[in-house]
Amino acid sequence: MSQLFEVVIFTAAMQDYADWVLDSLDSETNYISHRLYRQHATPTNMVYIKDLSKLGRPLSKTIIIDNVAENFSQQPDNGIFIKSWFDDMSDNALFELAPLLRQIVEKNVSDVRVALRTFRD
Repeated sequence: MSQLFEVVIFTAAMQDYADWVLDSLDSETNYISHRLYRQHATPTNMVYIKDLSKLGRPLSKTIIIDNVAENFSQQPDNGIFIKSWFDDMSDNALFELAPLLRQIVEKNVSDVRVALRTFRD
């Protein structure tokens, strides 16, 4: 997906832990363009809200994929809810999203929120 999108990891994890995980996954490939951590999210009740407007990117071109829908509650039309991954080596949820994400690029969608809304419907 890094050939089609700017990949930004926005996690509610603490930076030390997240960097340890992400470094082990992306140390040689550098597919990840930027990293945002718990300190970049807003704590609200029991979740950390990930406000996409703080990214400095047009929301019409921004998609968040998250396993906690509340995390993207400020921009729900930009979000794709994905099931949580817990040590399931056969999990392929991200791969299942690839055709949708490719189609958004191939069709040169002007506003991803409209495309995602259509997909949900």
